[in-house]
Amino acid sequence: MDYHKLALRWAPVNYQYIDLDEKCNYHAIKRDLLCQVNFESNTTEYPIWDTMHVKERLEHANIGHLVPTAYYSVAETVDHFFILYSFYHADDATHPNDMEGCLVILEKQNDENKQLLLGMITIAHYDFWYYALEERLLVKEGIETSGSMEIDEEFDGHGHPLIQQEDRKHGLYALGTHVAWFTKLWRWFLSVINCPPDIIVYYPNTKPSEYSLNNLTKGKKTPYDPAFYYQLIDILDEEKGLWKKWLGKPNETFGEDGRFGGGAANPPWQWKPGFDAKKHDTPKLELMWTNPQQLVSDNFRPRKDGKEFSSTYIRYMDGTKSKQ
Repeated sequence: MDYHKLALRWAPVNYQYIDLDEKCNYHAIKRDLLCQVNFESNTTEYPIWDTMHVKERLEHANIGHLVPTAYYSVAETVDHFFILYSFYHADDATHPNDMEGCLVILEKQNDENKQLLLGMITIAHYDFWYYALEERLLVKEGIETSGSMEIDEEFDGHGHPLIQQEDRKHGLYALGTHVAWFTKLWRWFLSVINCPPDIIVYYPNTKPSEYSLNNLTKGKKTPYDPAFYYQLIDILDEEKGLWKKWLGKPNETFGEDGRFGGGAANPPWQWKPGFDAKKHDTPKLELMWTNPQQLVSDNFRPRKDGKEFSSTYIRYMDGTKSKQ
């Protein structure tokens, strides 16, 4: 199985809210741009993998050095695929570094080259949000439904999940659904005064786009949202990924608590609902990473003609194979 090809096939189309009125404050614009953790900077004071001083690195980075990126990993059971996508922002309104993402749930079909998109779980701050596509999954009793999700079939004809990320704090949701109440109020106010929020749209591709202030603002005050391609990096990749860095903590990227330097932001293997960043827990690998099948089956049940969520793994998120 070509897992990179699979991840590219189902990678989300990401609607990123961004404040482009901050033309005199490039840092405020740059913190809302998807990028890789090891982006280049004009300062040589800190290495490219240094997340403890990421604000300083970002301040001295040219916009063109921030390559649009998503990190991914794939787990496979006998009947399903679970693809984890992680989106990194170098800065946040309240803390340095930010990483939020989603788990896409796929059912295998009789044709080994085809999958059925069932739904996804998104991560927004310290909450998990549960979505089913066209009732292909049923949320279990007692689990709060997060609404429906939509797909983009016009991009390449495949039907990619549609997601959105807030500006400044980067909470990730299905497009058009749950966002913080203050965010809803602010967007409503902007619409009343005929000043719609700025959005850039990210599409997955093998070759990422290059940022510039010109191509970021070319749709300003029009119905047109500028579009960019983002690249996919295997989070397990020994050179470009993050997993090996985390295993070697503490280092310039991850602290002893497993979080990115500066605290607060967590890599996907530490995501869990209700996580309190103020508690310096011993680093622990959570269900989304160790056992996505259990996470999904704890919250969803298959439709009447759908496949049960088998616990027999072929591949885990960390790339290891099942011993069964």
